[in-house]
Amino acid sequence: MMNLTNLGGVKEYGRNCFLLTDHTTNARIMLDCGVRNGSPEVYPEITEEIAQSLQAVFISHVHNDHIGALPLLAEKGFSGEVWMSEASLAQLPPIISLWQQKNPDAPLTNLQFRALPKTTRGKEFTVMKNLHVTWGYSGHMLGSIWYSFRVNEETFFYSGDMALDSPLLVTDQPVLRFYDHALIDSGHAAYTMPYQRSIQNIQDALSDPLKPYHVPVNLSGKACDLLFSLYHALPDQTFFIDQALNNHLHAYLQYPDHVREERIHEFTNMLQSDRLQLATETKQPGIYLTKQAPFEMTNIQTGIYLDQSSPFYKSHPDRDDLSRILSYIKATQVTFFHSKEQDLEIILKNQTNGGIML
Repeated sequence: MMNLTNLGGVKEYGRNCFLLTDHTTNARIMLDCGVRNGSPEVYPEITEEIAQSLQAVFISHVHNDHIGALPLLAEKGFSGEVWMSEASLAQLPPIISLWQQKNPDAPLTNLQFRALPKTTRGKEFTVMKNLHVTWGYSGHMLGSIWYSFRVNEETFFYSGDMALDSPLLVTDQPVLRFYDHALIDSGHAAYTMPYQRSIQNIQDALSDPLKPYHVPVNLSGKACDLLFSLYHALPDQTFFIDQALNNHLHAYLQYPDHVREERIHEFTNMLQSDRLQLATETKQPGIYLTKQAPFEMTNIQTGIYLDQSSPFYKSHPDRDDLSRILSYIKATQVTFFHSKEQDLEIILKNQTNGGIML
């Protein structure tokens, strides 16, 4: 029988790290290994016993709240394979460099990073004895994926972070519908914010074409999707990005299988347009999607939800999205993650499935 242990990520936003143990075969794997962002970062509850008993780690994507504790896992004695998509693996080098700067003594070479072959997408394959894996794209950022695991006849679904309405990225539908246990992203499921409503609210907040606006972003699917949507919603505006985001956008072209086929032409045209420029310290009107504002300007925060008129950008499932996911992923037991405790209470009140667990 498979058993799920929460090491972080349930009743909190971040620190996503889950342990899956099969007691009949002694198979033990970890799903993501992240930190809760902040100063200081908060790490999952990883012990030496846990780290040294793992057969493998499966990463859904390379955001810090899903991979930031991998150096700790290595310090605790894990020296096995860390699986992820090819696009995620390609984004690791600068992240590993930052880890080495923060903790030069962490034995990162003990982590054996492996890419899931593209040819296995949507197809069950065997990673180790008695452990069978299926995976697909989750639409959250470049390289993000979900997993379906089977040990003997018992099945488990892990959504990773999931976006159903990305204007750019593919979200694959799992082939299997019925699971013994599902671990589901409920990051924005305490409220309802349709994607187009989200974009319209942000568009309304950026209404003056003669003003400079700053929309703070980091490298993520959110930044790329938001830029793409606003670029088409505001045809009279110029958009400014930094070099890191520019490089990340061009990386999409190296992995066209992640990008929705009907959007590739529009996306390529945007990258080549004069309306998309690198930000400088010269003050110009337009919309700056950068980590830091290069000069003083109107700041639009898209990460705070107050009500349905908020300029809030949805990058996780909202209430309606969660209903769509649960209508397809049928599971005897469901565990929600990526929601703060007060939000999780609201989410659980809206669910009637007797198998839903904390």
